[in-house]
Amino acid sequence: MVRPFPLVLLSCALAFSGCASIISGSDPGMEVLSEPGEGTVFVNGNQRGTTPFRYAYDPSDGTEVNFEVRKTGYVPKTFTVRPRMNNGVLFADAMLLGIPYIVDSKSPALYKMPTGSYMANLYKEVPADVQRQMVPVQAMDMGLGDRPDLGKADGTKITMGSDGFFRELGYPESLTQSLVTGLKDSWMDAKMVRTGTQKGDEMVQRAKVILSPKLERVYADLNGQRKKCYGPIEVVMRWQFKSALDKDSVLFEKVTTTTYHSPGDQADQALSDAIRHAAHRFSEQEELQDIVRAAYGSGLARSKGAVLEIGRPKPIAYNGRKEMLAALVKAVVTVQTEDGHGSGFLVTNDGYLITNQHVVGDESMVKVKFEQGFTLDAQVMKVNKDFDVALLKVQATDLPALTIGDDKALMLGEEIFAIGTPMETSLGQSVSRGILSGRRDIEGRSLIQTDVSINPGNSGGPLLDENGLVIGVATLKISGKGLEGLGFGVPISVALEMLNLSFAQ
Repeated sequence: MVRPFPLVLLSCALAFSGCASIISGSDPGMEVLSEPGEGTVFVNGNQRGTTPFRYAYDPSDGTEVNFEVRKTGYVPKTFTVRPRMNNGVLFADAMLLGIPYIVDSKSPALYKMPTGSYMANLYKEVPADVQRQMVPVQAMDMGLGDRPDLGKADGTKITMGSDGFFRELGYPESLTQSLVTGLKDSWMDAKMVRTGTQKGDEMVQRAKVILSPKLERVYADLNGQRKKCYGPIEVVMRWQFKSALDKDSVLFEKVTTTTYHSPGDQADQALSDAIRHAAHRFSEQEELQDIVRAAYGSGLARSKGAVLEIGRPKPIAYNGRKEMLAALVKAVVTVQTEDGHGSGFLVTNDGYLITNQHVVGDESMVKVKFEQGFTLDAQVMKVNKDFDVALLKVQATDLPALTIGDDKALMLGEEIFAIGTPMETSLGQSVSRGILSGRRDIEGRSLIQTDVSINPGNSGGPLLDENGLVIGVATLKISGKGLEGLGFGVPISVALEMLNLSFAQ
Protein backbone atom coordinates (compact mmCIF):
# COMPACT_ATOMS: atom_id res chain seq x y z
CA MET A 1 0.00 0.00 0.00
CA VAL A 2 1.40 3.38 -1.01
CA ARG A 3 1.00 6.17 1.51
CA PRO A 4 0.33 9.78 0.29
CA PHE A 5 3.20 12.22 0.68
CA PRO A 6 2.63 14.50 3.70
CA LEU A 7 0.91 17.76 2.58
CA VAL A 8 3.04 19.99 4.75
CA LEU A 9 6.26 18.66 3.22
CA LEU A 10 4.86 19.11 -0.30
CA SER A 11 3.92 22.69 0.50
CA CYS A 12 7.42 23.46 1.80
CA ALA A 13 8.99 21.86 -1.23
CA LEU A 14 6.84 23.93 -3.57
CA ALA A 15 7.54 27.05 -1.58
CA PHE A 16 11.30 26.59 -1.73
CA SER A 17 11.25 25.60 -5.39
CA GLY A 18 9.10 28.62 -6.21
CA CYS A 19 11.47 30.92 -4.34
CA ALA A 20 14.47 29.36 -5.98
CA SER A 21 13.10 29.79 -9.46
CA ILE A 22 12.20 33.43 -8.92
CA ILE A 23 15.44 34.26 -7.09
CA SER A 24 17.61 32.77 -9.80
CA GLY A 25 15.86 34.83 -12.47
CA SER A 26 16.12 38.26 -10.82
CA ASP A 27 18.86 40.86 -11.34
CA PRO A 28 19.23 43.32 -8.44
CA GLY A 29 22.29 45.04 -9.93
CA MET A 30 23.05 48.49 -11.36
CA GLU A 31 25.31 49.66 -14.19
CA VAL A 32 27.75 52.40 -13.11
CA LEU A 33 28.89 54.53 -16.06
CA SER A 34 31.02 57.67 -16.31
CA GLU A 35 31.66 60.47 -18.75
CA PRO A 36 34.49 60.34 -19.68
CA GLY A 37 34.81 56.58 -19.28
CA GLU A 38 37.32 54.35 -17.51
CA GLY A 39 36.74 55.88 -14.10
CA THR A 40 37.75 53.84 -11.06
CA VAL A 41 34.73 52.76 -8.99
CA PHE A 42 34.87 52.54 -5.19
CA VAL A 43 32.02 50.94 -3.22
CA ASN A 44 31.92 51.82 0.47
CA GLY A 45 35.57 52.88 0.18
CA ASN A 46 36.76 49.70 -1.54
CA GLN A 47 37.99 49.68 -5.13
CA ARG A 48 35.75 47.41 -7.18
CA GLY A 49 36.42 48.07 -10.87
CA THR A 50 36.30 50.63 -13.67
CA THR A 51 33.42 52.09 -15.64
CA PRO A 52 31.39 50.65 -17.20
CA PHE A 53 31.00 48.60 -14.02
CA ARG A 54 28.20 46.19 -13.15
CA TYR A 55 27.36 46.37 -9.46
CA ALA A 56 25.49 43.42 -7.92
CA TYR A 57 23.91 44.35 -4.61
CA ASP A 58 24.72 42.37 -1.48
CA PRO A 59 22.83 43.15 1.76
CA SER A 60 26.17 43.11 3.57
CA ASP A 61 26.94 46.41 1.77
CA GLY A 62 24.34 48.06 4.00
CA THR A 63 21.03 49.83 3.53
CA GLU A 64 22.93 52.78 1.97
CA VAL A 65 25.65 52.00 -0.54
CA ASN A 66 28.24 54.76 -1.06
CA PHE A 67 29.87 55.02 -4.48
CA GLU A 68 32.80 57.14 -5.65
CA VAL A 69 34.10 57.39 -9.21
CA ARG A 70 37.63 58.72 -9.69
CA LYS A 71 39.70 59.62 -12.72
CA THR A 72 43.05 61.40 -12.82
CA GLY A 73 42.60 65.08 -13.69
CA TYR A 74 38.90 65.10 -12.81
CA VAL A 75 36.90 65.97 -9.70
CA PRO A 76 35.70 62.73 -8.03
CA LYS A 77 31.97 62.05 -8.14
CA THR A 78 30.26 60.59 -5.07
CA PHE A 79 26.69 59.35 -4.75
CA THR A 80 24.60 57.15 -2.48
CA VAL A 81 22.12 54.45 -3.52
CA ARG A 82 19.45 52.99 -1.24
CA PRO A 83 18.27 49.52 -2.38
CA ARG A 84 14.73 48.59 -1.35
CA MET A 85 12.98 45.30 -0.58
CA ASN A 86 11.15 43.87 -3.59
CA ASN A 87 9.53 40.69 -2.27
CA GLY A 88 6.07 41.44 -3.62
CA VAL A 89 6.49 38.93 -6.45
CA LEU A 90 7.42 36.14 -4.05
CA PHE A 91 4.45 36.95 -1.83
CA ALA A 92 2.04 36.90 -4.80
CA ASP A 93 3.51 33.59 -5.99
CA ALA A 94 3.02 32.05 -2.54
CA MET A 95 -0.58 33.24 -2.35
CA LEU A 96 -1.41 31.83 -5.77
CA LEU A 97 0.02 28.46 -4.81
CA GLY A 98 -1.66 28.56 -1.42
CA ILE A 99 1.56 27.71 0.38
CA PRO A 100 3.45 29.20 3.31
CA TYR A 101 5.75 32.14 2.45
CA ILE A 102 9.31 31.83 3.69
CA VAL A 103 11.72 34.78 3.03
CA ASP A 104 15.49 34.89 3.45
CA SER A 105 16.16 38.61 4.15
CA LYS A 106 19.82 38.15 3.26
CA SER A 107 19.07 37.11 -0.29
CA PRO A 108 20.14 39.77 -2.84
CA ALA A 109 17.19 38.75 -5.00
CA LEU A 110 14.78 40.36 -2.53
CA TYR A 111 16.22 43.84 -3.19
CA LYS A 112 15.90 46.21 -6.09
CA MET A 113 18.09 49.18 -7.06
CA PRO A 114 16.22 52.48 -7.65
CA THR A 115 17.67 52.67 -11.17
CA GLY A 116 19.22 50.22 -13.59
CA SER A 117 22.13 52.55 -14.39
CA TYR A 118 23.87 55.64 -13.01
CA MET A 119 25.92 58.07 -15.08
CA ALA A 120 28.69 59.81 -13.13
CA ASN A 121 29.56 63.09 -14.86
CA LEU A 122 33.24 63.84 -14.22
CA TYR A 123 34.42 67.43 -14.63
CA LYS A 124 38.00 68.56 -15.11
CA GLU A 125 39.87 69.73 -12.04
CA VAL A 126 40.68 73.43 -11.89
CA PRO A 127 44.14 74.19 -10.42
CA ALA A 128 43.94 76.07 -7.13
CA ASP A 129 46.24 78.80 -8.43
CA VAL A 130 44.43 79.35 -11.74
CA GLN A 131 43.83 82.99 -12.62
CA ARG A 132 40.06 83.25 -12.90
CA GLN A 133 38.70 85.39 -15.71
CA MET A 134 35.62 87.52 -15.10
CA VAL A 135 32.88 86.64 -17.61
CA PRO A 136 29.57 88.57 -17.60
CA VAL A 137 26.64 86.42 -18.79
CA GLN A 138 23.44 87.75 -20.34
CA ALA A 139 20.06 86.17 -19.55
CA MET A 140 19.54 83.05 -21.64
CA ASP A 141 17.76 83.44 -24.97
CA MET A 142 14.98 80.84 -25.28
CA GLY A 143 15.16 79.69 -28.89
CA LEU A 144 12.84 76.66 -28.67
CA GLY A 145 9.96 78.04 -30.72
CA ASP A 146 6.24 78.08 -29.91
CA ARG A 147 5.57 74.33 -29.71
CA PRO A 148 8.84 72.54 -29.17
CA ASP A 149 9.12 68.75 -28.99
CA LEU A 150 10.47 68.32 -25.46
CA GLY A 151 10.31 64.52 -25.38
CA LYS A 152 8.30 62.40 -22.98
CA ALA A 153 8.01 61.37 -19.34
CA ASP A 154 6.62 57.90 -18.60
CA GLY A 155 5.45 57.72 -22.19
CA THR A 156 3.49 60.99 -21.97
CA LYS A 157 4.50 63.96 -24.10
CA ILE A 158 6.11 66.79 -22.11
CA THR A 159 4.47 70.14 -22.72
CA MET A 160 5.70 73.49 -21.46
CA GLY A 161 4.44 74.33 -17.99
CA SER A 162 1.47 71.95 -17.88
CA ASP A 163 2.71 68.82 -16.12
CA GLY A 164 5.47 69.98 -13.79
CA PHE A 165 8.28 68.78 -16.03
CA PHE A 166 10.52 71.57 -17.37
CA ARG A 167 8.42 74.35 -15.92
CA GLU A 168 11.75 76.23 -15.58
CA LEU A 169 11.43 77.03 -19.29
CA GLY A 170 9.10 79.82 -18.23
CA TYR A 171 11.84 81.35 -16.05
CA PRO A 172 14.91 82.12 -18.24
CA GLU A 173 16.72 84.02 -15.46
CA SER A 174 16.47 81.02 -13.14
CA LEU A 175 17.95 78.76 -15.82
CA THR A 176 20.67 81.35 -16.47
CA GLN A 177 21.65 81.21 -12.78
CA SER A 178 22.03 77.42 -13.11
CA LEU A 179 24.20 77.99 -16.16
CA VAL A 180 26.33 80.54 -14.29
CA THR A 181 26.81 78.04 -11.45
CA GLY A 182 28.16 75.50 -13.94
CA LEU A 183 30.58 78.03 -15.42
CA LYS A 184 31.82 79.12 -11.98
CA ASP A 185 33.25 75.66 -11.32
CA SER A 186 35.93 76.39 -13.92
CA TRP A 187 38.44 79.11 -14.76
CA MET A 188 35.55 81.55 -15.26
CA ASP A 189 34.38 84.01 -12.64
CA ALA A 190 30.95 84.08 -14.26
CA LYS A 191 28.34 86.65 -13.21
CA MET A 192 24.87 87.23 -14.58
CA VAL A 193 24.44 90.85 -15.73
CA ARG A 194 21.66 93.06 -16.99
CA THR A 195 22.99 95.28 -19.73
CA GLY A 196 21.58 98.78 -19.83
CA THR A 197 22.15 99.22 -16.09
CA GLN A 198 25.11 101.10 -14.64
CA LYS A 199 26.46 98.13 -12.70
CA GLY A 200 25.93 95.70 -15.58
CA ASP A 201 27.54 97.94 -18.19
CA GLU A 202 30.52 98.65 -15.91
CA MET A 203 31.11 94.93 -15.43
CA VAL A 204 30.94 94.24 -19.18
CA GLN A 205 33.31 97.14 -19.85
CA ARG A 206 35.76 95.78 -17.29
CA ALA A 207 35.63 92.22 -18.63
CA LYS A 208 35.89 93.33 -22.30
CA VAL A 209 33.59 90.45 -23.31
CA ILE A 210 30.06 89.23 -22.66
CA LEU A 211 28.67 85.71 -23.04
CA SER A 212 25.27 85.35 -24.75
CA PRO A 213 23.83 81.82 -24.32
CA LYS A 214 20.87 80.52 -26.33
CA LEU A 215 18.89 77.36 -25.60
CA GLU A 216 18.05 75.82 -28.97
CA ARG A 217 16.74 72.36 -28.10
CA VAL A 218 15.69 70.20 -25.14
CA TYR A 219 14.64 66.58 -25.53
CA ALA A 220 14.11 64.08 -22.71
CA ASP A 221 13.07 60.46 -22.24
CA LEU A 222 12.26 60.23 -18.55
CA ASN A 223 10.84 57.56 -16.29
CA GLY A 224 9.59 57.83 -12.72
CA GLN A 225 7.49 60.25 -10.78
CA ARG A 226 7.62 64.01 -10.46
CA LYS A 227 9.55 63.74 -7.19
CA LYS A 228 12.09 61.38 -8.74
CA CYS A 229 12.71 61.01 -12.44
CA TYR A 230 15.37 59.06 -14.30
CA GLY A 231 16.63 59.19 -17.85
CA PRO A 232 18.53 61.25 -20.44
CA ILE A 233 17.97 64.94 -21.18
CA GLU A 234 19.62 66.22 -24.35
CA VAL A 235 20.44 69.95 -24.42
CA VAL A 236 21.59 71.92 -27.46
CA MET A 237 23.13 75.31 -26.64
CA ARG A 238 24.53 78.08 -28.82
CA TRP A 239 27.25 80.08 -27.05
CA GLN A 240 28.43 83.47 -28.29
CA PHE A 241 31.24 85.55 -26.83
CA LYS A 242 30.81 89.15 -27.95
CA SER A 243 33.20 92.08 -27.68
CA ALA A 244 32.28 94.73 -25.12
CA LEU A 245 34.12 97.35 -27.15
CA ASP A 246 32.86 96.68 -30.68
CA LYS A 247 29.09 96.47 -30.99
CA ASP A 248 27.71 93.19 -32.41
CA SER A 249 31.23 91.82 -32.81
CA VAL A 250 31.20 88.02 -32.20
CA LEU A 251 34.60 86.82 -30.99
CA PHE A 252 33.69 83.15 -30.65
CA GLU A 253 30.65 80.96 -31.35
CA LYS A 254 30.11 77.33 -30.47
CA VAL A 255 27.11 74.99 -30.61
CA THR A 256 27.26 72.16 -28.07
CA THR A 257 25.08 69.07 -27.64
CA THR A 258 25.24 67.44 -24.22
CA THR A 259 23.26 64.63 -22.58
CA TYR A 260 22.55 64.73 -18.88
CA HIS A 261 21.32 61.52 -17.22
CA SER A 262 18.94 62.40 -14.40
CA PRO A 263 19.81 60.19 -11.39
CA GLY A 264 16.50 60.79 -9.62
CA ASP A 265 16.08 64.56 -9.73
CA GLN A 266 12.79 66.18 -8.93
CA ALA A 267 10.90 66.96 -12.10
CA ASP A 268 11.20 70.73 -11.61
CA GLN A 269 14.96 70.49 -11.01
CA ALA A 270 16.08 68.10 -13.75
CA LEU A 271 16.34 70.73 -16.51
CA SER A 272 18.35 73.11 -14.30
CA ASP A 273 20.83 70.31 -13.63
CA ALA A 274 20.99 69.54 -17.36
CA ILE A 275 21.76 73.21 -18.14
CA ARG A 276 24.42 73.28 -15.41
CA HIS A 277 25.98 70.17 -16.95
CA ALA A 278 25.99 71.79 -20.42
CA ALA A 279 27.79 74.84 -18.97
CA HIS A 280 30.38 72.61 -17.29
CA ARG A 281 31.15 70.88 -20.56
CA PHE A 282 31.30 74.17 -22.48
CA SER A 283 33.85 75.62 -20.04
CA GLU A 284 36.14 72.67 -20.79
CA GLN A 285 36.61 73.73 -24.45
CA GLU A 286 40.38 73.88 -24.83
CA GLU A 287 40.58 76.99 -27.00
CA LEU A 288 38.02 78.99 -25.05
CA GLN A 289 40.24 80.27 -22.25
CA ASP A 290 42.86 81.56 -24.69
CA ILE A 291 40.21 83.38 -26.73
CA VAL A 292 38.71 85.13 -23.70
CA ARG A 293 42.11 86.13 -22.32
CA ALA A 294 43.22 87.45 -25.70
CA ALA A 295 40.06 89.58 -25.94
CA TYR A 296 40.64 90.90 -22.42
CA GLY A 297 44.28 91.72 -23.17
CA SER A 298 43.35 93.47 -26.40
CA GLY A 299 40.69 95.49 -24.61
CA LEU A 300 43.09 96.50 -21.85
CA ALA A 301 45.61 97.72 -24.40
CA ARG A 302 42.93 99.90 -25.97
CA SER A 303 41.79 101.33 -22.65
CA LYS A 304 45.37 102.30 -21.68
CA GLY A 305 45.71 104.68 -24.57
CA ALA A 306 49.04 105.67 -26.09
CA VAL A 307 52.29 105.48 -24.13
CA LEU A 308 53.05 108.72 -22.30
CA GLU A 309 56.57 109.40 -21.07
CA ILE A 310 56.79 111.73 -18.07
CA GLY A 311 59.71 113.25 -16.19
CA ARG A 312 61.06 111.62 -13.06
CA PRO A 313 60.53 113.99 -10.09
CA LYS A 314 63.13 115.37 -7.71
CA PRO A 315 62.80 113.84 -4.22
CA ILE A 316 61.13 116.05 -1.61
CA ALA A 317 63.70 117.13 0.98
CA TYR A 318 63.07 116.61 4.71
CA ASN A 319 65.15 115.90 7.82
CA GLY A 320 64.25 112.55 9.32
CA ARG A 321 61.00 110.63 9.54
CA LYS A 322 59.53 113.12 11.98
CA GLU A 323 59.36 115.74 9.20
CA MET A 324 58.52 113.27 6.40
CA LEU A 325 54.71 113.47 6.33
CA ALA A 326 54.63 117.24 6.92
CA ALA A 327 56.79 117.64 3.79
CA LEU A 328 54.96 115.07 1.64
CA VAL A 329 51.47 116.53 2.12
CA LYS A 330 52.55 119.47 -0.08
CA ALA A 331 52.39 117.08 -3.09
CA VAL A 332 48.83 115.94 -2.26
CA VAL A 333 45.82 117.90 -3.57
CA THR A 334 42.04 118.10 -3.17
CA VAL A 335 40.31 117.44 -6.52
CA GLN A 336 37.11 119.51 -6.81
CA THR A 337 34.34 118.71 -9.30
CA GLU A 338 30.74 119.84 -9.77
CA ASP A 339 29.50 116.73 -7.94
CA GLY A 340 31.89 116.72 -5.00
CA HIS A 341 35.55 116.21 -4.24
CA GLY A 342 38.28 113.63 -3.91
CA SER A 343 42.03 113.51 -3.57
CA GLY A 344 45.03 113.26 -5.88
CA PHE A 345 48.82 113.53 -5.86
CA LEU A 346 51.59 114.90 -8.05
CA VAL A 347 53.97 112.44 -9.73
CA THR A 348 56.02 114.98 -11.73
CA ASN A 349 57.37 118.44 -10.97
CA ASP A 350 55.68 119.87 -14.08
CA GLY A 351 52.13 119.11 -12.96
CA TYR A 352 51.04 115.52 -13.76
CA LEU A 353 48.73 114.11 -11.07
CA ILE A 354 47.07 110.74 -10.43
CA THR A 355 43.59 110.29 -8.92
CA ASN A 356 40.59 107.94 -9.25
CA GLN A 357 38.50 107.84 -12.38
CA HIS A 358 35.31 107.94 -10.33
CA VAL A 359 36.50 111.20 -8.74
CA VAL A 360 36.62 113.06 -12.08
CA GLY A 361 33.74 111.13 -13.71
CA ASP A 362 33.10 112.39 -17.25
CA GLU A 363 34.50 115.88 -16.69
CA SER A 364 37.32 117.15 -18.88
CA MET A 365 38.43 119.93 -16.51
CA VAL A 366 38.54 119.97 -12.71
CA LYS A 367 40.08 122.18 -10.04
CA VAL A 368 42.84 121.06 -7.70
CA LYS A 369 43.56 122.77 -4.41
CA PHE A 370 47.04 122.56 -2.91
CA GLU A 371 48.01 122.39 0.75
CA GLN A 372 49.79 125.69 0.28
CA GLY A 373 46.35 127.33 -0.30
CA PHE A 374 46.25 128.01 -4.05
CA THR A 375 43.96 126.37 -6.65
CA LEU A 376 44.73 125.49 -10.29
CA ASP A 377 42.69 124.18 -13.20
CA ALA A 378 43.57 120.62 -14.22
CA GLN A 379 42.89 118.93 -17.53
CA VAL A 380 41.80 115.28 -17.48
CA MET A 381 44.39 113.68 -19.75
CA LYS A 382 43.55 109.97 -19.39
CA VAL A 383 41.05 107.76 -17.59
CA ASN A 384 40.91 104.01 -17.10
CA LYS A 385 37.52 102.90 -15.80
CA ASP A 386 38.64 99.29 -15.51
CA PHE A 387 41.07 100.08 -12.70
CA ASP A 388 39.52 103.37 -11.52
CA VAL A 389 42.54 105.60 -12.18
CA ALA A 390 42.92 108.92 -13.99
CA LEU A 391 45.75 111.24 -15.04
CA LEU A 392 45.42 115.01 -14.66
CA LYS A 393 47.70 117.88 -15.74
CA VAL A 394 48.07 121.40 -14.33
CA GLN A 395 50.09 124.11 -16.03
CA ALA A 396 52.91 124.71 -13.57
CA THR A 397 56.59 124.08 -12.96
CA ASP A 398 58.74 123.16 -9.99
CA LEU A 399 55.91 121.62 -7.98
CA PRO A 400 56.70 119.12 -5.20
CA ALA A 401 55.98 115.56 -6.39
CA LEU A 402 55.99 112.15 -4.70
CA THR A 403 58.49 109.42 -5.54
CA ILE A 404 57.16 106.08 -6.80
CA GLY A 405 57.92 103.03 -4.64
CA ASP A 406 57.82 99.26 -5.17
CA ASP A 407 54.41 97.93 -4.10
CA LYS A 408 55.44 94.35 -4.95
CA ALA A 409 58.21 94.41 -2.34
CA LEU A 410 55.87 95.48 0.45
CA MET A 411 55.41 92.76 3.09
CA LEU A 412 52.24 91.90 5.00
CA GLY A 413 52.03 93.87 8.23
CA GLU A 414 54.24 96.72 7.02
CA GLU A 415 53.18 100.24 7.90
CA ILE A 416 51.13 102.27 5.40
CA PHE A 417 50.11 105.94 5.45
CA ALA A 418 47.20 107.53 3.57
CA ILE A 419 46.93 111.24 2.78
CA GLY A 420 43.71 112.78 1.49
CA THR A 421 40.69 114.97 2.05
CA PRO A 422 38.06 112.91 3.91
CA MET A 423 34.43 114.01 4.12
CA GLU A 424 34.90 117.82 3.78
CA THR A 425 37.34 120.03 1.88
CA SER A 426 38.26 121.73 5.15
CA LEU A 427 39.92 118.44 6.18
CA GLY A 428 42.37 118.54 3.26
CA GLN A 429 45.64 116.62 3.45
CA SER A 430 44.61 114.55 6.50
CA VAL A 431 47.00 111.73 7.40
CA SER A 432 46.00 108.25 8.67
CA ARG A 433 48.10 105.19 9.42
CA GLY A 434 47.64 101.41 9.18
CA ILE A 435 49.25 98.27 7.78
CA LEU A 436 49.22 96.19 4.63
CA SER A 437 46.48 93.63 5.41
CA GLY A 438 46.60 91.62 2.19
CA ARG A 439 46.53 91.50 -1.59
CA ARG A 440 43.20 90.78 -3.23
CA ASP A 441 41.83 90.08 -6.69
CA ILE A 442 38.31 91.53 -6.86
CA GLU A 443 36.29 91.46 -10.08
CA GLY A 444 39.43 91.15 -12.16
CA ARG A 445 41.34 93.91 -10.38
CA SER A 446 44.48 93.46 -8.28
CA LEU A 447 44.12 95.51 -5.09
CA ILE A 448 46.00 96.29 -1.90
CA GLN A 449 43.98 95.72 1.27
CA THR A 450 44.71 97.88 4.29
CA ASP A 451 43.16 98.91 7.58
CA VAL A 452 44.09 102.55 6.91
CA SER A 453 41.04 104.77 7.37
CA ILE A 454 39.76 105.57 3.85
CA ASN A 455 36.60 107.69 3.87
CA PRO A 456 34.66 109.47 1.10
CA GLY A 457 36.98 112.18 -0.17
CA ASN A 458 40.12 110.10 0.43
CA SER A 459 39.60 108.46 -2.97
CA GLY A 460 42.49 109.13 -5.32
CA GLY A 461 44.97 110.02 -2.58
CA PRO A 462 48.32 108.26 -2.20
CA LEU A 463 49.13 105.23 -0.06
CA LEU A 464 52.71 105.54 1.19
CA ASP A 465 55.15 103.07 2.70
CA GLU A 466 57.20 103.80 5.81
CA ASN A 467 59.84 105.54 3.66
CA GLY A 468 57.31 107.95 2.13
CA LEU A 469 57.24 106.25 -1.31
CA VAL A 470 53.95 105.83 -3.19
CA ILE A 471 52.82 102.20 -3.26
CA GLY A 472 49.13 102.65 -4.11
CA VAL A 473 46.14 104.85 -4.98
CA ALA A 474 43.37 104.82 -2.36
CA THR A 475 39.95 103.90 -3.71
CA LEU A 476 36.52 103.44 -2.19
CA LYS A 477 34.59 102.37 -5.28
CA ILE A 478 34.72 98.66 -4.55
CA SER A 479 31.66 96.42 -4.88
CA GLY A 480 31.37 92.96 -3.41
CA LYS A 481 29.67 91.01 -0.65
CA GLY A 482 31.26 91.40 2.76
CA LEU A 483 33.73 94.16 1.79
CA GLU A 484 32.29 96.89 4.02
CA GLY A 485 34.73 98.59 6.38
CA LEU A 486 37.84 97.52 4.49
CA GLY A 487 40.34 99.87 2.85
CA PHE A 488 41.57 99.16 -0.66
CA GLY A 489 44.02 100.72 -3.06
CA VAL A 490 45.17 100.18 -6.62
CA PRO A 491 48.87 99.18 -6.55
CA ILE A 492 50.94 102.01 -8.03
CA SER A 493 52.58 99.64 -10.50
CA VAL A 494 49.12 98.72 -11.82
CA ALA A 495 48.02 102.36 -11.94
CA LEU A 496 51.06 103.34 -14.02
CA GLU A 497 50.57 100.35 -16.33
CA MET A 498 46.84 101.00 -16.84
CA LEU A 499 47.52 104.66 -17.67
CA ASN A 500 50.42 103.59 -19.91
CA LEU A 501 52.84 105.90 -18.13
CA SER A 502 56.62 105.54 -18.13
CA PHE A 503 59.28 107.71 -16.53
CA ALA A 504 62.07 109.17 -18.64
CA GLN A 505 65.48 107.80 -17.78
